[in-house]
Amino acid sequence: MRSILHRITATALLLLTAGMATSPSIACGFDGILGDGFSAEHPRSIAVAFAISDAVAAGIVDKTAVAPIVPGSSGYWRAVGRISAFHRLFAAASIADGDAPAISLLFIDSKLWARFSPEPQGYALQVHAPGASPGDVVIVTSEAILAAVLDGTMAAKRALDLGLIAIDGEPNRTAATRDLLVSAADRVKGVAVTGAPATLVRAFGPAH
Repeated sequence: MRSILHRITATALLLLTAGMATSPSIACGFDGILGDGFSAEHPRSIAVAFAISDAVAAGIVDKTAVAPIVPGSSGYWRAVGRISAFHRLFAAASIADGDAPAISLLFIDSKLWARFSPEPQGYALQVHAPGASPGDVVIVTSEAILAAVLDGTMAAKRALDLGLIAIDGEPNRTAATRDLLVSAADRVKGVAVTGAPATLVRAFGPAH
């Protein structure tokens, strides 16, 4: 019973931190500086949240994975830095048949969306995207889990197997994206993370 209560409490904290309310007026943990430009969470969000709380309860993931996000601009730019580092994992990688899909990334803890659009030079990154576009492969995780993959403390394959990262979309493209993520993360450990956006990044939505 205690383990069940722990799971419910930890998951509730993660969902409340993410602002997963039914009201459309709720944006995200960074909305104080960004406005109401965020889309609603993805259907896989709750399953990922439960997986993270289970991993914390089992001691697989540090309890900071369900801690509240860092609010305001400092938290936002930290998240952007990690998304930019994730972007660099894909920059030199490619789908084997050359049919690279557009990828949308959702942090369930802040409801921050980012989108990776395939270009001849790799992927262009848009942070503070309004959500996934039709046909996108969607990666659903939390900032803490992505940070663990980036610094090498969590293998991408293990995170995927445990449900800490979910990939949703057309089956062939989902499988290709999973393989790309695992191979890219295996090649690059401890990617440098800064609070500044990298090149080809639109940090506050589409260019005007």
